[in-house]
Amino acid sequence: MSNTVKNHSPVGAARNHIHGVVVKIENMKVSRSFYRDVLNLGPPIMDSNFWVEFKLDSCSSLILEQVAPGEKLSVSRGRIAWLCETSEFDASVETLARNGFEPISDESERVGVKTRLYSDPEGNPFYICEPRPVK
Repeated sequence: MSNTVKNHSPVGAARNHIHGVVVKIENMKVSRSFYRDVLNLGPPIMDSNFWVEFKLDSCSSLILEQVAPGEKLSVSRGRIAWLCETSEFDASVETLARNGFEPISDESERVGVKTRLYSDPEGNPFYICEPRPVK
């Protein structure tokens, strides 16, 4: 059996894109505050007790979804991490530290940019990174 994926899209078909990332969380109040205030994503475009959506750019969002009562979260946390690009990398590191968030890993360079790995209040991993150089 082959591990390759065949592209069966018709020639000229519209290309798909990722609209957003959904992060399942248990404490909406703490998570909303973290993403809005500490990561400075600004006010959410949708804000309810079970769904909080932050618009990241014109075509993508970060969505916090409240875990349903009795719902068990997967033990696979850490397999997916997202990037939070910031034009003020050092200031973001200081803000995270001031709010009690220490990096999981030392600063490193990935895909040509400075990055540092953190966890949100519920243990979901994310990187902060500086903007990619314009070519």
